[in-house]
Amino acid sequence: MKVMKVIIHRGTNQIGGCLTEIQSNSGIKILIDIGANLPDANGNEKTEIELEGLTTGTSSFDAIFITHYHGDHIGLYNKVNSDIPIYIGKISKGIYGILQKRLNKVDIVSKNDLKKIESFETFSIKNKIIIKDIVVTPIWADHSAFDSYMFLIEVDNKKILHTGDFRFHGQRGQKLLYAVKKYVGHVDCLICEGTTLTRNENEILTERQLQFKAQDIFKRNKYNFIVCSSTNIDRIAAFHKASLKTNKMFVCDKYQCEILEFVSKNSRSSLYKFNENKESKVYCYANNMINKMNEYGFVMLVRPTDRFKGIMSNFNDYHFIYSQWLGYLKGKNPDYKRIQNFTPDDFEYLHTSGHATPEAIKNIIEITTPKVVIPIHTEEKDKIKELTNKAIILEDSEEFILE
Repeated sequence: MKVMKVIIHRGTNQIGGCLTEIQSNSGIKILIDIGANLPDANGNEKTEIELEGLTTGTSSFDAIFITHYHGDHIGLYNKVNSDIPIYIGKISKGIYGILQKRLNKVDIVSKNDLKKIESFETFSIKNKIIIKDIVVTPIWADHSAFDSYMFLIEVDNKKILHTGDFRFHGQRGQKLLYAVKKYVGHVDCLICEGTTLTRNENEILTERQLQFKAQDIFKRNKYNFIVCSSTNIDRIAAFHKASLKTNKMFVCDKYQCEILEFVSKNSRSSLYKFNENKESKVYCYANNMINKMNEYGFVMLVRPTDRFKGIMSNFNDYHFIYSQWLGYLKGKNPDYKRIQNFTPDDFEYLHTSGHATPEAIKNIIEITTPKVVIPIHTEEKDKIKELTNKAIILEDSEEFILE
């Protein structure tokens, strides 16, 4: 009898830090994600994972597949034994490389880490990757990290879908619905993220709705500063489009410009064409631009540093938009102090989740009609039972056999 073994080494009781092993009957093993722990909201230290055959000892894993470039899914890449290949999306690898090179300049990331990233193998949508008797098919996913993926894993006639982080309310969320229906269909096992099962979101905006709200804000305010993730390309695209509609200059620093230029060159979608022509120009900030920004008005992406604080001091009556998770402003983690001190008291909150709503999770279950559903990336896994009677609740490192 052909069987597949699933072991979630970490991620059944927490958001982030995920590592999911899938093993065939012949002993071939792959890992989905190699995530670092997210920082604790109160600043408590978390012990990082060591896994025999992965980070220590003789390698027993045949490949690692990364769903996307967020640290809680890729952050332990530099701990992996050097002879285990790591696969990631082509654009995702490029964005992550730009981010890590920036961190290298401030001695957070080493040159050896950069070489490791360069060694990553890349894949493209729907191109099957064969690891002996395991076949892995990347399915593009809608998420706040650009170039994210679900993975369809097959051994003989058994099928597992690992969703990674996903949603249906991003710029291209409906395309994900179509892709899962057409290229995945029924599966035997669904390993599904459940981030929002414990987060009470009052309102889930689509990225499109967020763009329209931004347009209204930019119409009312001449000078606009926005703090958001530098790699949340859907969000930046929404603000970029809103700035064009309101005839505002769209401004960011050299690092952010490098990311947007890379995305523009490598994405085929018109949604992500930054600086393609005069009308869609992205201005790379320089001190001699102050007068022009004063005259025409602007939308500027900023990060919580003294440099950006100094730039903001050149303008009176600016409008500040906070477009990240609110937990960073409320947590007691000392690492959050920087963003807390940077954000003014009178900010405007304009954000939407990068994760699947409970309704979206229910939709993916209905589309794939799995025999079992295993929740991951959640702090209250039992809540999945409110959405399906197919739930299998695992603990970290517990084995599940799919027969």
